[in-house]
Amino acid sequence: MFSLGTNVILARSLGPEGRGVYAVAVVTPAIIALLAQLGIQNANVYYTSKKLIALDELAGHAVALALVLGTLCFAVILGYVEVTHSRRFLGIGSEYVLVACAALPFYLLTIFFQGILQGAERFVQFNVVLLTQYAAPSFGLFVGVVVLRGQTLGAVAAWTASAVVTSLVSVTCVAALTRLSLRLRTSTLRTLLRFGLVGYLGTLTSFVNYRFDVFIVNFFAGARQVGLYAVGTGLAEIVWYLASAAGTVLAPRVASSAREEADHVSEAVSRVVALLALVAAAAIAVLAPFVIVWFFGEDFAESKWAVWLLLPGIVTFSVGRILSMYLLGRGRLPVDLVASFIGLVLTLVLDLLLIPRFGFRGAAVASSIAYTAAMLVDMRWVVRNSNITARGLLVARPSDLAMLWTRFRQIAGSGLGVLRR
Repeated sequence: MFSLGTNVILARSLGPEGRGVYAVAVVTPAIIALLAQLGIQNANVYYTSKKLIALDELAGHAVALALVLGTLCFAVILGYVEVTHSRRFLGIGSEYVLVACAALPFYLLTIFFQGILQGAERFVQFNVVLLTQYAAPSFGLFVGVVVLRGQTLGAVAAWTASAVVTSLVSVTCVAALTRLSLRLRTSTLRTLLRFGLVGYLGTLTSFVNYRFDVFIVNFFAGARQVGLYAVGTGLAEIVWYLASAAGTVLAPRVASSAREEADHVSEAVSRVVALLALVAAAAIAVLAPFVIVWFFGEDFAESKWAVWLLLPGIVTFSVGRILSMYLLGRGRLPVDLVASFIGLVLTLVLDLLLIPRFGFRGAAVASSIAYTAAMLVDMRWVVRNSNITARGLLVARPSDLAMLWTRFRQIAGSGLGVLRR
């Protein structure tokens, strides 16, 4: 809901071109953070869930690394702009990128602390941070763009402010679990990096796989096409929020469970996620043309093509997300790295072939193909090296439908009870 609200405010206030500039600006620190985080988030999930490193040790390194790595990355960007006197960066005004990249230390701190909360299975606190991550930009944009009538730079500044707020919330949540301090010990760093770097490469390639196309669209087709693509992807990606939530719970569960139980749970979660993703994708595909015009305006009507062309890949990505978390829980991150790398190569090759000719539509097709290929690579390994079957991962059973129906009735009953009171 907050993600949709953010997209509506941006589209209505900035138009396609301004929305495109905003997208490039905020994706830049997101990619830099993925480059700089060195797999520490995944390492925090694994070592927290296994209880192999004390929480205060993990939290202390998270704070220190976020400050050091985030400040260093911002200094490099600032130094480049100052030395070259460049007024353009990645095809947009350098001021937009600098304002967005000021969020880097806070952005990294949130990523590292989310790993600790996930590994500790403190999902209430994890969801509080996640909710803040989506809600803060909406409120910030409402104040900065709607109330104060700021334009694109004001929108980017609001995003940076929301990253600071989110990091403070994550600090509060982790501080309730353990004492916070600054720590940088060689032995702990070596342990974290030994595990994290393999997963880091997989996470990095996965992220580039579904975000780097923004830069390629901007390079070949311009900011307006990026704006149209951003609105379409924002709507289509609603489908994978369920998979992200399920994967968050699954990874520490797999890590702390016996193999047979982990396989059984992962299979069941994947089936349910696949079914719900398919149903949600069908509904969004039907509603997309109307929702886009109603909420974002006639200028964004073309964005429906991004939704339609991305949805098949979003459904397969949802299953892929579950498989990735299963592999993380089993400590088999190199498998996911191979899958992500194959997806990345496909994305880049297809982007370069399709975007110059078809614009953002080409990017959407490339992403769908790449997501599906990466999912199939992960699935092949999982099926060959566990008791899990492809049918068990993808095809819902009557018991799954009964469980979903029971759960729906419970939620509906609770809602009616609240209304009666």
